[in-house]
Amino acid sequence: MAHYDITHTCGHDERIELFGKTSERERRIEWLQERPCTECWKKERAAEAEARRNKEAAMIVEKLGNDAADAVNALSNATCTLEGSAKQVAWAEDIRTKCIAQALDQLRDLVARIPAKVTARQSAALAAHCNAIASLIANKTSAAWWIENRDDIAKAVIDEAIKAHA
Repeated sequence: MAHYDITHTCGHDERIELFGKTSERERRIEWLQERPCTECWKKERAAEAEARRNKEAAMIVEKLGNDAADAVNALSNATCTLEGSAKQVAWAEDIRTKCIAQALDQLRDLVARIPAKVTARQSAALAAHCNAIASLIANKTSAAWWIENRDDIAKAVIDEAIKAHA
């Protein structure tokens, strides 16, 4: 075990603790010196993800129109305070986050397969579906519901949305 001071490519210094053979430690030090520090790396990744989301949002607006794009945005921000024990709430928030991510991924795949701009009627229908799902997600406050339906959450959300708008 040894402590080393590393200067990363971003200019930040970091003190690290390494274990193992000297040759392995030296190789690890060289590798770390060729990269930005953890914080700068995380910021770069976040900026890349934001740029990717903005590009996808522009594509959605171009193909679907503003109403559907607003509905997609509402879906990505659909949250509410959950009720239950602290452990249930933490677990349910994770499930809900994955559900929203899955819905957005499926929507992006759908939009990517659309060859050209859709009609106003198709855009309105998609916006209505996204708004219905976003509304359901935003109003499901029971952590227990999310946990009970975790194995097939997409089906449960769609079934609830259909019931609510039938």
